Amino acid sequence: VNTISAGPLKSRAASAIGKEPGQKTFIEYAIDYSKANAPLAQDLYNDDVGNSAMYLCSSMARCVSGVTLYVDNGLHSMGMSLDSESMSDRNA
Repeated sequence: VNTISAGPLKSRAASAIGKEPGQKTFIEYAIDYSKANAPLAQDLYNDDVGNSAMYLCSSMARCVSGVTLYVDNGLHSMGMSLDSESMSDRNA
């Protein structure tokens, strides 16, 4: 059994969490944080996660077992930065 741990994706469901008029949603903060702190500062798309799943289901990964594949631009390896500029207005 393998699992995929995806980074922040702006889906319709995720956009509804913490939705307040005139303010960023929780997922927008998470995406901004990821872009500011992940080693690969780029957008993450649902296709990136889907392609990783296709790889794990393909014959190319026939000997891969028991892994969690992080599809998050490397954010999982960085730790939490509590003083990140991307969270400045959230912490105020």
